[in-house]
Amino acid sequence: MGLSASDAFRRLLWGGEGDRLRATWRILLGFAVVLGALLTGSRLLGRVEVPGVLVNGPVALIVLLAVGAYALVASLVPGERPVRGYGLALDRRWARDFLAAVAVGCVFQGLVTALLLATGTGRVVETLSPGVASGGGAPAVAVAVAATAVGFVGVALWEELLFRGVFIVNASEGLAARGLEPRRAVLVAGGASVLAFGPAHALVAAQGASPIFAAGQAMAAAVYFAAAYVLTGSLAFPVGLHFATNFWTVSVFGLADSGFPALVRLDRSLGAGAIELLLVVLPTLVMLGLILGWVRVTRGGVSTDEALAETVRRRHGSAVGE
Repeated sequence: MGLSASDAFRRLLWGGEGDRLRATWRILLGFAVVLGALLTGSRLLGRVEVPGVLVNGPVALIVLLAVGAYALVASLVPGERPVRGYGLALDRRWARDFLAAVAVGCVFQGLVTALLLATGTGRVVETLSPGVASGGGAPAVAVAVAATAVGFVGVALWEELLFRGVFIVNASEGLAARGLEPRRAVLVAGGASVLAFGPAHALVAAQGASPIFAAGQAMAAAVYFAAAYVLTGSLAFPVGLHFATNFWTVSVFGLADSGFPALVRLDRSLGAGAIELLLVVLPTLVMLGLILGWVRVTRGGVSTDEALAETVRRRHGSAVGE
């Protein structure tokens, strides 16, 4: 006897066990709630006159609301894990990993900047630029820099929560449920997150960068963000790396003609040649080495985080529920 239409629809969403949404829908749920809340919050914020000196600082508030909305929805969906289950368990270890990642990210960006200057693809055009804080003196610049930092922590938080936490964990469970060995499922899911994250950034290429370079750079970044997540099982390190990347490229060696306050401004000219390939590959290899070193020192070895692997292992072979 065949399934009724309602039973078939339920099986499509919930699987045979009926205790949780299938992996695909869990991923889409996270993206829909967070992105929907961010879009709604941005539109509402657009109706409010915000002082220019706050630059992107208000983004952090919107992100907190979006993550809060997702946490609420997740608590109401049977079988869905809380957001802390994706690596947002804020404790001393999380803080330590985050701060270490910021330091590692600055070393990485320092290397990138040195290569830009050495190869002539970057040229200093301004120093000590106040940006939107112009005319306000040191206090205004301090506020603008702080607001910029807070805003980019928010950006890093929501992107890493979705593309690393929600995507990798649920995709790993779905793949393992269909018979793929758990640790391999995590690696494949991590690779898929790179493909999901990178190409989209070609549409938002930074000033002076071609869409091809922007996509390639974003995919390289997604590789080490994913590696940091898979090896630590926490969002702390990828969030720290992501924050350092964004903050460095706007407020340490920022873009020419940007409104963000910047220590130095660079005019960049990045296409899709051999030099650009070097600018992506060499720093990425250094970054991966630094991540592996931190994991070895703090975890005692380099492998897929055991808690993450165990989470995926519990779903191995249970395709009916995924």
